Amino acid sequence: MNEFLTWEVLLTFTGLVTTTYMVTEFTKEIPLIKKLPTKYWSYIIALILLFAVNLVTGSFKYEDIVLYLLNAIPVSLSANGLNNFNNGKKKEEAGVQIEEGIGDDSEIIEEDV
Repeated sequence: MNEFLTWEVLLTFTGLVTTTYMVTEFTKEIPLIKKLPTKYWSYIIALILLFAVNLVTGSFKYEDIVLYLLNAIPVSLSANGLNNFNNGKKKEEAGVQIEEGIGDDSEIIEEDV
């Protein structure tokens, strides 16, 4: 494999999600961007990538702009879900904090409330 990222890769849902995730994680700590919630920043990145891919591959159509706006949503949500998968989630239930790791056994940490 000579190239990791190509326009053909970005034409796939998986390629867009992965690239959106990578760019979001790499840029979200930039001071101006840090003020924006990450889920909105990932949407902007997904939208930019969708426009760029369609412009470069010659498949851009003005009548598809609404589709680009809508398709950026599942790409962004999937990239955000990838982030949640990597970091795990914390829940508090009835004075017990549960840390969920997807695919792992849950670790329960009791706290005094």
